Amino acid sequence: MAKMNVEPVPVPPADAIAALEEDLPKVLKGRTLEEAGWSRLDPLTLLVPLVGGPPSVAGDWYLLRLGFGYYRDWPPSALFVNPETKDYQVGRDNKWLPKIEGWNELHVHADYNGTGQLICCSNTLEFYKVRHGMEAKHLWDPIRQNFASTLRAIEWALRSTYYKGRQG
Repeated sequence: MAKMNVEPVPVPPADAIAALEEDLPKVLKGRTLEEAGWSRLDPLTLLVPLVGGPPSVAGDWYLLRLGFGYYRDWPPSALFVNPETKDYQVGRDNKWLPKIEGWNELHVHADYNGTGQLICCSNTLEFYKVRHGMEAKHLWDPIRQNFASTLRAIEWALRSTYYKGRQG
């Protein structure tokens, strides 16, 4: 289990890649990356399109970039990115961020204390890097969790009544 007083440390790349390769089939549930609409930017980075808004409407499309350099000891890094650049620049790319309001389990900061984007959720690496409001009941557990937990939390927030459209 992730420790509140421990700074996240990258795992050896071969170990992170092996963990991702082991968990990908579980999370994809028999689909291929292409069938799911996902892609790999590099061996440790996934791009996952997500939709914001009620399930009954087409909604707003977002692109989530997941980084696995600390995985499985820690959750993946998670950033909403510009679909053209696959990156996020503070100010320029705010329109690619969802606005989640009124739910204390997940919030998307465009620029958290001058450090850049933060998806404030205990299922993202950045949450632990900034030591943001950690409570023992919310800590990442690498034994029982995989990156499906990250996707579930973010997808739920995007489809909930807490979703209020785009930030920019």
